[in-house]
Parts: sequence; C-alpha cells; structure tokens
Amino acid sequence: MEPITTAVAAITAASNAISFIKARINDVQSVTEISGQISTLFDAQKKLNEERNKQASVSDISFKGSLDAVLEAKKLQEQMQEIKTMINLRFGPNTWQEIVDHHNKALREQREAQAQARREAIRKAKEIEETIKTMLLVAGIILVAIALFAFLFVTVAQSNVEEIIL
Repeated sequence: MEPITTAVAAITAASNAISFIKARINDVQSVTEISGQISTLFDAQKKLNEERNKQASVSDISFKGSLDAVLEAKKLQEQMQEIKTMINLRFGPNTWQEIVDHHNKALREQREAQAQARREAIRKAKEIEETIKTMLLVAGIILVAIALFAFLFVTVAQSNVEEIIL
C-alpha cells in the first residue's frame, strides 16, 4: 500500500474504534468486550508511527505531508488520552495502564517468539549445511577409495598379464 493509503486506513480504523468505544463504554460489563477496539487503536497508532518513520527517512519530504502526519498522530494521541480517561473512570483508576502493560507484554512476547523462530531457522540452516558438507566429504572419500581400488585392480591385472606373456 502507498504510505498515504496506509495512513488513511489507520486513521479510519482508529476513528471507528474510538467512536465504538465512546458509544459503548457505559454499556459494557468488562473491558474484554471492547478489547478488540482497543487493539485496533494500538495497531492504528503503530501503523501511523511506522508511516511517519518511513516518511522521515525519505529525502524529499513534502512539508504538508509531514505536517498532516504529525497532526493526525497528535489527534490520535489526544483521542487515546480521552479513551484512557473514560476507561479509567468506568473500570478503575489503573485499568488503562494494565491494558497498556498487557499490550506491551504481548508485543514483547511476539518479538521474542519471532526472534526464537529466526534463531531456530538459522540453526536448522547451519545443521543442513553441515550435513551437506559431511555427505560431500564422505562421497569424496568413497570416490577416492573407489579410484584407488580401480587403480589397484588395473595395476594387478596388468602385472598378471605381463607375467603370462613372459
């Protein structure tokens, strides 16, 4: 997706999630009923930050585009602060922090799992490489042994032929 399309999609998803949470905050019995929307907010915030970082690395940044990205990020941050206040008022003073802590823990576990999967893939690749090297070495030794036996048989056969002729 193009950066603008991704940013617009993230903003739209965040706006929809915020509207849903605001409309349902007093009706829900537990935070789990709005956890999907909160997750959407975190995902949208992550996408906006990624897009902003991508734009920061591009050399010919348009001032308007970067200004729009900053304003949208600030607007989302303000709305998330509003959601934080609403959730804390509805479910207790530290609920939002618990949500953020849980989200960060899940992200950390996901990164650790991905890192472990990469390490495992590297280990398997090295193992396969070592197996191939060993097989090639064994095949080389077998070929050398066969060549030596063939040379030995040819030499013996020639020596027997010479004895018969003499």
